Amino acid sequence: MVVRIASYNTALSRSSEGDLLNALTSGCDKQVLATVALLQHIRPDIILLNEIDFDPSGRIVTLLQKALRHANKDQNLDLPYAYSQAVNTGMPSGRDFDKDGIASDKGADALGFGVFPGQYGMLLLSHFPIDTVATRTFQSFLWKDMPTPCLPKNSRGDSWFDTEDLSILPLSSKSHWDVAVDVYGKKLRCLCSHPTPPVFDGKEKRNACRNHDEIRFWTDYLSGEPYFYDDQGRTGGIDQDDFVLLGDLNVSPTEGDSYRQAIVNLLNHPKVAQLPFPESEGGIEHSSQIEKNISKCHTAVWRMQADYVRVSQTLLPLNQAVFWPKKASQEATLLKNTSDHRLVYLDLPFTEI
Repeated sequence: MVVRIASYNTALSRSSEGDLLNALTSGCDKQVLATVALLQHIRPDIILLNEIDFDPSGRIVTLLQKALRHANKDQNLDLPYAYSQAVNTGMPSGRDFDKDGIASDKGADALGFGVFPGQYGMLLLSHFPIDTVATRTFQSFLWKDMPTPCLPKNSRGDSWFDTEDLSILPLSSKSHWDVAVDVYGKKLRCLCSHPTPPVFDGKEKRNACRNHDEIRFWTDYLSGEPYFYDDQGRTGGIDQDDFVLLGDLNVSPTEGDSYRQAIVNLLNHPKVAQLPFPESEGGIEHSSQIEKNISKCHTAVWRMQADYVRVSQTLLPLNQAVFWPKKASQEATLLKNTSDHRLVYLDLPFTEI
């Protein structure tokens, strides 16, 4: 059996609470319809969707699943299992994290950047059952509880965040999820996240610092470091060999303004398969002025490799790609009205137990 696993920053998140739900309810939103058509074309069996606003009622998830099943009867995509939980974006903090003299509880002063709770959320859809009991989330893990964290400093060399800030500031700008999926009787851990962009800050580089440690999280987690505590009350790192790392990590090992050592360490971790990165012809065409060996791996129109599907060294993909066809291709029409990111996927062989 071949299982297709994908990651896609949909950019469906809206500027006001309830707008995405309204767009899905209407059945005529161009971006939603284009996203559904793209997913139906790629036909993933498991996919992490970034920038899907979290809706505690679950209606956004239900409507999206319904659209994938019925929007195009010839391309029905049935992903009946879903994992969606609250994230830190837009959650009021009561603190002045950006040090502008105003504790606004929105934007940069929220626990994760956002103007309302749940903005820029995450959603894992699956053709296979999800073991919610075995699944772990780390929304509440505090940044200060990571050993030797990369915390920002002000111009005087003092900590940018004070003691009160650090007592409530989580590491995750959204959340870190270790979702257990039962694939033909075999447990697969889907490690999902969407670290903050390492930009839009000041000389203190607080977002770059947070992005670094949000990515370092997975390196330490794979190494079985004992310091982790999850929202379910369990401690320690990963407890099995088979995993896939998914998400818009907002960082490249070769480009951009991030502290790159974190992504380099993660990609070179001994438990991560050392495979070439997926490629596309469209990425090369879009950035002809950039060296082909770099642009072929781009996953965003703003010219960077930001999105990942990486597997454990226990798994061997049959195929992998960035869905970015050349402009002259008929498939390129599927990108109209969609995200500024490109979908990344790979195919894994599984034997039914």
